[in-house]
Amino acid sequence: MSIDRRRVPRYTAHLKGILGLRDTGVQLSVIVEDLCVLGCLLEYAPTLQVQQDCELTVEWEGRKFHTPAMVAWISKNGQVGLAFHNKDPENQRQLREICAALRLKPQEPLPKENG
Repeated sequence: MSIDRRRVPRYTAHLKGILGLRDTGVQLSVIVEDLCVLGCLLEYAPTLQVQQDCELTVEWEGRKFHTPAMVAWISKNGQVGLAFHNKDPENQRQLREICAALRLKPQEPLPKENG
């Protein structure tokens, strides 16, 4: 497990979203399980490829949040990690507002070192 993935707090989201694939124009219905200001965990999206460009849309309190993203990793059971490429200050403010309203996930302990 990479410590790099845990640079910021994660929040339990369980939000419905739409993932737009830039290269094909396909839109997939997804569930955002965890959310943070750097990215998110999608419950199940096995048709995606690592480094695939996409755009995530999530509706929150009557407003739509859109962010460009890239598939960072895919697990064997189909979970997908997205890294956000969000440079717009208003968009970042909205993402922080969403995260602040969600429940903070407990931090997992670091693996014990051998030796």
